[in-house]
Amino acid sequence: MNELVAVLMQFAATWGAGLAGWAIVSAAIYYLFPLVPALEPPAVRFGAIAALLVVCLAVNGALSWRARLRRRALAAGMEDDPPAGRAQADEAEAAEEVAELRARLKQSLLRLRRRGWRGRQLYDQPWFVLIGPPGSGKTTALMNCGLHLPLRDDEGGAAVSGVGGTRLCDWWFADEAVLIDTAGRYTTQDSSAAVDAAGWRGFLDLLRRTRPRQPINGVIVVLSLPELATATPAELGAHARAVRLRINEITERTRLRVPVYLMLSKADQLRGFDAYFDDLDAGGRSQVWGVTFPLDKGAEAFASEFRLLLRRLEDRLVERLQAERAGQRRALIGQFPLQVASLEQPLAEFLKLAFSGSRVDPAPMLRGVYMTSATQHGTPIDRLTGMLARSFGLDQTSIEALRPVSGKSYFVTRLIREVILGEALLVSRNRGWRTTRALRVASFAAIGLGLAVGGGLIWRADAANRVAVEQASEAFAAYRQRISGLKLDPVTDDDLPGVAPALDAAAALQRAASEPPASFGLSQEAKLAQADRLVYRRALERILLPRLLWRLEHQLRASFEDPARLYDATRVYLMLAGQGPLQAGAVRAWMKADWDVRFPGALNAPLRSSLAANLDALLAAPLPQISSDAALIEAARAVLSRVSLAERIYSRVRADSAAQSLPDWAPAAVLGPNGVRFFRRPSGRPLTDGVPGLFTARGHREALVRALPAVTRDVAVESWVLGRVEQAPTEGPQLAALEQSVVTLYAEEFRKVWDALLGDLVLAPFRGRQQTIRDLYVLSSPQSPMRDLLVAITQELRVREPQDASENGREAGGPPPPALAAIASHYGALFELVGKGDDAAPFGRILQAVSALHQALAASGPAAANAENGLPGGGDPAELLLAEADRQPAPVSSWLRELATSGRAILGDATRASLVAAYAAANGPQATCRSVVDGHFPFDASSTLDAPIDDFARLFGPGGQFDLYFAKQIAPFVDTSGATWRPRTLGGVEPPIDAATAAGFQRIAAIRDAFFPTGGAPQLSFSLAPAAGGEPAATLAIGGTTVSKDVNQAASFNWPGGGGLSAASLSFEDQGGFQFPGLTTRAQAAGPALQFSGPWAALRLIRRGRVAPTRNPTVFNLTFDAAGRRAAFVLQAGSVRNPFARDVLTGFRCPIIR
Repeated sequence: MNELVAVLMQFAATWGAGLAGWAIVSAAIYYLFPLVPALEPPAVRFGAIAALLVVCLAVNGALSWRARLRRRALAAGMEDDPPAGRAQADEAEAAEEVAELRARLKQSLLRLRRRGWRGRQLYDQPWFVLIGPPGSGKTTALMNCGLHLPLRDDEGGAAVSGVGGTRLCDWWFADEAVLIDTAGRYTTQDSSAAVDAAGWRGFLDLLRRTRPRQPINGVIVVLSLPELATATPAELGAHARAVRLRINEITERTRLRVPVYLMLSKADQLRGFDAYFDDLDAGGRSQVWGVTFPLDKGAEAFASEFRLLLRRLEDRLVERLQAERAGQRRALIGQFPLQVASLEQPLAEFLKLAFSGSRVDPAPMLRGVYMTSATQHGTPIDRLTGMLARSFGLDQTSIEALRPVSGKSYFVTRLIREVILGEALLVSRNRGWRTTRALRVASFAAIGLGLAVGGGLIWRADAANRVAVEQASEAFAAYRQRISGLKLDPVTDDDLPGVAPALDAAAALQRAASEPPASFGLSQEAKLAQADRLVYRRALERILLPRLLWRLEHQLRASFEDPARLYDATRVYLMLAGQGPLQAGAVRAWMKADWDVRFPGALNAPLRSSLAANLDALLAAPLPQISSDAALIEAARAVLSRVSLAERIYSRVRADSAAQSLPDWAPAAVLGPNGVRFFRRPSGRPLTDGVPGLFTARGHREALVRALPAVTRDVAVESWVLGRVEQAPTEGPQLAALEQSVVTLYAEEFRKVWDALLGDLVLAPFRGRQQTIRDLYVLSSPQSPMRDLLVAITQELRVREPQDASENGREAGGPPPPALAAIASHYGALFELVGKGDDAAPFGRILQAVSALHQALAASGPAAANAENGLPGGGDPAELLLAEADRQPAPVSSWLRELATSGRAILGDATRASLVAAYAAANGPQATCRSVVDGHFPFDASSTLDAPIDDFARLFGPGGQFDLYFAKQIAPFVDTSGATWRPRTLGGVEPPIDAATAAGFQRIAAIRDAFFPTGGAPQLSFSLAPAAGGEPAATLAIGGTTVSKDVNQAASFNWPGGGGLSAASLSFEDQGGFQFPGLTTRAQAAGPALQFSGPWAALRLIRRGRVAPTRNPTVFNLTFDAAGRRAAFVLQAGSVRNPFARDVLTGFRCPIIR
C-alpha cells in the first residue's frame, strides 16, 4: 500500500504540474486564437493543442528519466565502495570504518524509500555536518532541536547511529535538512590518529561523491561550554587547532567555503542557569541566545556583541530577582550574569586561535557563536567561586552544587531551524561544477539566441500587436482602478477633483489605441479603438454629466436671490438635461467661470484643463436624456418670471463670448515692470488683477453696443428657458427703450467696478530717505507713473456712443444716453484733472507740487542749517500737498496724502537728525554742559568743586551756547506762551524733544534771567541786614564786609564781585565776652561756625541757611542754625528775578535731545 501511495505521489509531483500547465495553455489557445484571424479555424486550434500535449509528455518523460538517473547516481555514490587505491592505502581498520559508514547510510536510504521518499532528491535538502570533541553534546542537541525526523519511530531511532554513542557518524534525515553527526574522535583524532584521520577523510570523500555540486551547506562546531570554561590555555589551544584543522580539511576536500556555526553546549552547567531561565516557557526556551556576525566580519566582532548579550542579561536581572522568593535561588540569579561575563576571556581566546586568518590561511566563514542546553544534567560549574577559591587557597570541593533535575531544551530549536537552516543557501557551489554549469548555460543561451532571432523575424508583427493590446489593457486597468471607489448610480455629489483621474484614465484609453496599427492581419486596433471610445463615452455620461447637473442644481438653489445668475444656471441646466437646444459655447463659458472660482490659482490649472478637455468631449456628441428635478425647474421659472427682459439680456451680454474673450484691463499692464513698484492694493489683490474687459471703452463698443441686437434676438428665442413663448421687440422705439434699459444696467455695474478699483489703488509705502527722494523724482517727472496710470484710466472711462448709433434708433451726434452721461458726470473730476494728459492740465500743477516736495527733501538732512530753514512755515510743500489732496477725487487724493505724509516724516527725521547733531557736537552745548554742571557746585550741593564762572557764563549767559542753540534749533518746537513750556508740532513734524526737555530749557532761561540781568557777565545783587529774633552775637562776613547787630545796618553785595566775595563765614561770640586788642576769648578761639571759600562762597553760605519768602518778592528771611546757635538776617535781592525765590541751580541736569 505504501508503495502505491509513493508511486501516486511521485506521479503527481512529476506529471501533475506539467499536465495542469498543458490544460491552462490549451484553454488559452482555444479561447485566444480566435482573436487572430489566421488562427481562428478549429482545426488550427486543436492541432496546436495536440502538438502541445506531445511536447508536454516528452518533456515530462525526459525530466522523470533524468531525475531517476540522478537518484541512482546519488545512491550509488553513497553506497559504492571507495576507490581501490584508497582501500589499499588505508589501514584495515580505517577501511572497516568507511565500509560501516556506507552500510549505515544504505540502511537509512532503504528506510526512507519505504516511507515514500522515493521521488525526493537529496539535493533538494541542505546537508550540515556537526563536528566536535567526544561528549560535547552533538547528538543530544539534535535529538532536542525540534526538527521533524521521519525515521524517529523506526527501529534504530531517528538517525543511523553509531555504536556506543556516535562511534562513526549518525545520518539524521529530517523534513528540513540532512544533519550528519560525526564522531567526536574525528575532530580530536587523539584515540588512533591514523585511523581517525583516514576515517575522517573517507567521510569527506563520501560527501563529495554523494553531492559533487554542493557536498554540504554548513558546518556546526559543537563544543562543551564547561570544558572550554575550565580548560587550561594549553587545552584551549589544542581544541582550537583541532577545530581549525577539521574546517580547513572540509574546505580543501569539498572545494567550498562553507559557513561555520559555533554551538556552545551544556550552558546549563553554568551556576545559576536553571534559576535565571526558570521562568521561560516553551517559546522563550526556543529563542536564540548568542551572536550572529555580519558577513563582512567574524570573530573580531565578538567582544562588542558579547557585551550586548551581557547587557540583556543585566536588563532582565531585576525582573527575575523580584519574581523569585527563595533567597538561595535569588543569590544564584544575581550571580548568573557575572558567571556569563567570566566566559568572555576564554571564548575570545578560543575564537582568536580557531577562526583568525592570514594572507596564507584565510579565516573561515564564522557566522556566529551560540550557547545552548539540550538537557540538564551534571554538576554546575562556578567560575566566580572557583577563581576566588583558587585566589585564597580554599577547598573548592566544599562548594555545594544546587541543581534541579530538568530535561528541558534551551535555545536550540530556533537556532537550528531558523538561523542555521535559514542560511542554507549561503554556501557557494563547487567551482568545477560552476564552470560546467556556466558552459552549459552559455550553450543554451546561444541556442536560444539563435531561436529568438529567427522567431523574432516571424513574430515581429505579432509583437507590435501585443504591445498595442497590452497598452490598452494597462490603460483599461488604470481606468477600472480609478472608478472602483466611485458611486455611479445614483450620483449624490459634485466632487469633480475626485472623478477627474477616472475621466483622464478613460481618455487615456483612446490615446493607447491611437498607435499605428499592426500588419499581417493581426491588428486589433480597430476593435480596441471602438471599445475605448464606447468606454470613454460611457464614463462621460455616467461620471461627469450627472455631477455637472448636481452642481447646477446646487447653484440653482443658491441663486434664487440673483435672478440674472439664476437665468443662466437654468438655461445651462436644461441644456445638459436634454430639455433645450445645446449651445456648447454657453455651457463651456458657465463651467469655466465656475471652475475658475472653485479651483483657483496655478496649482489647480491642470485640474481645470482636464475638466475642460472632458467637457469638450462630452459636448462633442448628442447628450442622453436625463431625468431632472422638475420641482426645482418650476421654482426657478417662477422666480425668473419676475425678472425683466432687460435684466436677462444684460446677463446674456455679460456671459456672451464677445465679452468673455476681451482681455481684462489691469494696472500692471499700463505701469510696466518699472512702475508697478510705486503702487499697491490694500485688498491684497495683485496689480495684474483689474477690470473685466466688458467694462472698458473697447468692451462697451464691441461687447455691448455691437452684440446687443444679436443677444436680444437670442434671448427672445430662448423662451423655452421660462417655459413659455415670449416675443421681444425687434425695431422701433420699443427696441431703443429696451436697449437703453440694458445700457443703464451696464452703466451701474460699470461705476461699481471702477469705483472699487480706484478705491483700491494706493501708493506703495516709501522706504528710507534716499529711496523716497529717488521715487519722488520719478513721480514728479513728465513720465510720472501717476500721470500715465490716470491717463490710461480716463481713456477707459470715456465710453461714447459709436458713430453708427443711428442704426439703433438714435441720431448720430446727438446727446449721449442718460446712462452714459451719468458715467461722464461721475468721473468728470478725473477727466478735468487729467485734461489732455499734458503739463498744461491741472494734474501738471500737482506734479509741480510733488517736485517741490522732492526738492525740499533733497535739501534736508544732517547738513541742514536749522529748523527754521528746514521747515518754512506757510511754504511747506507737504502742507500744500495735503491741502491739494482735499480738493482732488479718488484715487489722486489718497496718493497726495501718502506723498505728503511720507515727505513730512522724512523732513522731520532730517530735522531731528540735524538738531541732535548740533547739540551733540564736540564743542556743542551738551559737551560744555556736562563739563560745567556734572559734579560741580552750585548744581551739585554736596560737591566741593565749584563750577568755573567763565564757563558758567559761556553756557548760560545771553548769547551763550544754550541760548543760541535754543533760538536757532528748537525754539519753533517749543510753546513758551504758558507758565510751563511744552513741546509742539511744527508743520506736521513731531518735535524732537519731550516735555522734560522743554522744562529743562525753561529752567535754563530762568538761570539766565537770574544771573545775567544786564545781558553781559553774570551779576547777582543783594543785601543782608540783621533781623530781630536772632542772637546778637552772630556775625556774617562775605569778602571784607560783615553784618552783625553791633553795626545794625544792611550791607550790599555784588556777586561775583571781581574775586572780592571769594570767602564767606558765619561766627558767634560768647555772651558776656569782650574783645580787646591782643586778647582772644574762647569763642574767638573756637573759630567761625560756617566758613566757605571760592567764587561760589556767598551762595554756599546762603544755601546752608533757610531762605523764607515774604510778601515782598525781593525780600527773604535768612536763618542759620549752626553749632547749637541761631542767627537771623534779612536778605533783599536786587530784582524779582533772583535765585532765592526758587532754587534754579540745585539738581539741574543737562537736557537730553535724541
